[in-house]
Amino acid sequence: MSVATAAASLVASSSLSVPDHLRLRRPPPPLRFRRRSKDRLVLAVLEEKSSSAFTEEEARKFGLNGSASRLGYDDAAVEAYLGSNGNGNSNSNRSASGSGNGASVKPVPSGSGTSVVSGRGPGEDERRRKERVEEIGREDAWFKRSDGEAMPKVSVVPGGRWNRFKTYSTIQRTLEIWGSVFAFIFKVWLNNQKFTYRGGMTEEKRVMRRKVLAKWLKESILRLGPTFIKIGQQFSTRVDILPKEYVDQLSELQDQVPPFPSETAVSTIEEELGASVNEIFERFDVEPLAAASLGQVHRASLNGQEVVLKVQRPGLKELFDIDLKNLRVIAEYLQKVDPKSDGAKRDWVAIYDECANVLYQEIDYTKEAFNAEKFAENFKNMDYVKVPEIYWEYTTPQVLTMEYVPGIKINRIQQIDKLGLDRKRLGRYAVESYLEQILSHGFFHADPHPGNIAVDDANGGRLIFYDFGMMGSISPNIREGLLEVFYGVYEKDPDKVLQAMVQMGVLVPTGDMTAVRRTAQFFLDSFEERLAAQRKEREMATVEPGFKKQLSKEEKFEKKKQRLAAIGEDLLAIAADQPFRFPATFTFVVRAFSVLDGIGKGLDPRFDITEIAKP
Repeated sequence: MSVATAAASLVASSSLSVPDHLRLRRPPPPLRFRRRSKDRLVLAVLEEKSSSAFTEEEARKFGLNGSASRLGYDDAAVEAYLGSNGNGNSNSNRSASGSGNGASVKPVPSGSGTSVVSGRGPGEDERRRKERVEEIGREDAWFKRSDGEAMPKVSVVPGGRWNRFKTYSTIQRTLEIWGSVFAFIFKVWLNNQKFTYRGGMTEEKRVMRRKVLAKWLKESILRLGPTFIKIGQQFSTRVDILPKEYVDQLSELQDQVPPFPSETAVSTIEEELGASVNEIFERFDVEPLAAASLGQVHRASLNGQEVVLKVQRPGLKELFDIDLKNLRVIAEYLQKVDPKSDGAKRDWVAIYDECANVLYQEIDYTKEAFNAEKFAENFKNMDYVKVPEIYWEYTTPQVLTMEYVPGIKINRIQQIDKLGLDRKRLGRYAVESYLEQILSHGFFHADPHPGNIAVDDANGGRLIFYDFGMMGSISPNIREGLLEVFYGVYEKDPDKVLQAMVQMGVLVPTGDMTAVRRTAQFFLDSFEERLAAQRKEREMATVEPGFKKQLSKEEKFEKKKQRLAAIGEDLLAIAADQPFRFPATFTFVVRAFSVLDGIGKGLDPRFDITEIAKP
């Protein structure tokens, strides 16, 4: 059986093996109200109660009709009651019939198990709006796609033995990890040997080999599973540590791993929440909406509200424990053998500690829930940012329940146009929201790829942020320093830029800062020239497309060498002193703006992030 066939059968079996009763929308059970934490009224499934036990007023409020065993209820009437002042009389939105429940209710036929609502209130309009967004933005998860072009271009199917972790020993896992490590070390050694290059070693040939090896590394990481996928994603921001070829490949690393069986997800939910999915939800979709390295997402209906449940992949804590012990040994080895001949100051053990801390935080979904609420609080006065509401009563370290907010990925241009949104304004919103996160609050979304940012047409177009597992925090002195860097770049003042970098701890003052200052001045001038050239290119593109002479690869490489040669001695002096110390948070900020620049240019070819970020 091929690897692709095995993956397909895994997905198929995950849906076929679930009991039929979980697939069906069950008839609504008898209901009554009870009060839970945070003084919120919720619907609770309780003992059978005959229809005669309800007063006529209650029956009218809840849209009840029929026998105790075939009791129907009207969702809109119940929601109106929940939004009322406590006695069933809504402060606004009274129905024309004067019942005071905020909705005009038609009698439910006995035994129908359905509800009928006449008229269209704000809730109905919102439901239809969401359905339209959902329909336009509909996109199958990668593991459900059948067309070859839509599938990820990966030569291996991710998900090796780690996918069967419960029957997998520590020794087996360790051997698998070190097998990949030694293979990588050997390939790096070969790439540095002159005798392996036919016709002699050249820089161009070395770059090509690094690209091939970087692709192999990405595929090996996918095979090794969740721990390595997450660490690979973190390293995709570390341009200060890895060569460009590796950063480019790791930035393409996605959570494309097979879903785990749905019955396992159901079992986890029931164990964590203390009741069966039938008792908790009116409807639970056993087929996942999406699957990632740390978990998968299921959709459900809870108390008349559409929600999604993020369910953690089983055995992650045990897997992380084994993997991180091995990675600690690798970090200590790199600390000893890394020559740091390129001038970069790399503390591999400190980098390991930081990665391990982030990983353990990501597998506690209560921390992600707190992050989401803090993020929402920061943007409560900005109607162009939406964060799904957290359902705390149904959230644990392994299950996260939140509001279902459909959206269109921010890089899906045709669908955004179909929704009638202003793409230029969305690009501005994206940049302004990040400036707000970083400079005003010091708390920012550290993984802003298109899968984590969507848009919808509420309030004329807004951003929807998902997945708050990886967040960055910036201390006040770093925030002040970043502001000063912005001002320094804008004013083309190298001294202000360097002073701000010292304040942030990015630059360590040395005896002679002359070389550093000259280099900063050079890059500020180059930055200004590059921005001017880009603006001119955008203007030319609208009037004279195709007339600009394109440089060949060789010409571009030669031009780059000439620019570096102009400051060659200064760069050597800086490398010798090693004055720069780039904390991980700083690289996350740089990566965030790099990703936003790409998103903005996709939305609007004339997008200029510097104009939006200008003080």
